[in-house]
Amino acid sequence: MDQRTLELILGEHAAWLEGRAGGRRASFVAADLRKADFKGMDLREADFRDADLSEADLSYATLVRANLYSATLVKADLSGADMTEAELSNADLRGANLTKTNLASADAWRTNFGGSTIDAAVLHKALSCKKP
Repeated sequence: MDQRTLELILGEHAAWLEGRAGGRRASFVAADLRKADFKGMDLREADFRDADLSEADLSYATLVRANLYSATLVKADLSGADMTEAELSNADLRGANLTKTNLASADAWRTNFGGSTIDAAVLHKALSCKKP
């Protein structure tokens, strides 16, 4: 995804979060976002289904209730991110940095955390098996 398109989507998402006219929820479905910089951004409820976020910087981002179903987050930096109630089912987080990440009530059914760093992460009610 080119930088101009990314900035347009993020601007519309910010407007949507604030309830302003012209706002719309961010949709990055199946987008190539490898090495993208989302550090500290408010991405509440953004849709990242099937997106490739390998090596992306999502540190300190707000990803509350974000949809990351089947997303690829290999070696992504999610340190300090708030992923409360995020949908992480079938996501690939191998080698991701989850230091001090809030994963409270996140749905991580069949998520691959192999080799991830999870030091001081909040895991209250996380990794719940909500699906049969």
